[in-house]
Amino acid sequence: MNRPILLQKKELVEPINQALERIEKIRQRKMNNVDSIILEGLFVLGVASFENSMNDTMRIVLTHIPDKLDIKSEHISKEHLIDGKPLKQAIEVKVQNISYKSLPEILKYFTKITGISENIVKEDELNSLTEIKATRNLLLHNNLKENSFYQDTAGPNKRQPQGIERRLVIDQDYLFQSLVDMRTILRNFKTELLDKYSDYTKIRAIRQLFDYIFKTPIMDFDHEFEIDTERDTIGAIKTETSRRGGLSSSERLYFDMWIAHSHGNRFEFNRGHFYGIGNREKLGYFIENIDLLKS
Repeated sequence: MNRPILLQKKELVEPINQALERIEKIRQRKMNNVDSIILEGLFVLGVASFENSMNDTMRIVLTHIPDKLDIKSEHISKEHLIDGKPLKQAIEVKVQNISYKSLPEILKYFTKITGISENIVKEDELNSLTEIKATRNLLLHNNLKENSFYQDTAGPNKRQPQGIERRLVIDQDYLFQSLVDMRTILRNFKTELLDKYSDYTKIRAIRQLFDYIFKTPIMDFDHEFEIDTERDTIGAIKTETSRRGGLSSSERLYFDMWIAHSHGNRFEFNRGHFYGIGNREKLGYFIENIDLLKS
């Protein structure tokens, strides 16, 4: 049996929720500031929050669904092969490589990996985002003084510099509009993701983990636990319909560990006869994902 996909929709949109929260805090702080250094710093933080939310979302998807990685894998160093984490490194290299590409390429890969609509970012939003990113780069690399790189990358919304030094300005109005534009795009991402992954609940993830660890002709998730679909939680243990008595010694150990983490029940490790652990790979995967059971 293939390893299950334990992705949860609330986990998937968490980076976007964090970015939206940070953007709102930036918006509140900009109203009380006219200092250009503070406004520029808030602007950079806002753009970084937007970009990081996309990168983190891609990391989450690829970690849970590694089949979405390109057929041609990323370069993996000998050190990462030795330490046993080549998949994690391949995902990190892929996300970092994508983050250095052009904005249309980043958005294309983001929508491809997440499975949301390719046209989710409208043309006017893309033009705005393109200019915002070009301004951020100009601020960090040339102190907002106009150069050919800005002219070439800012797109149709490129702004006119001011003064003898021909510098762009990041004032309250520009910061506010930039935050609004990024917030709009992030909210659209969140809406699409929640719709696309509407079935990826915590109950679904726990059920799939249970089936992977315990699925036998006699064991069934619905015989063991109460389910609260509205709250997306696992309730009480069904002692009357439970079929744990038919488990092997190693499977019973897994089940006792499960109950200890999901319901806080203590168990005796030396109870009865124990003939050793059967599927060590399965046990390792169970331990790796056991925190999923905590409410």
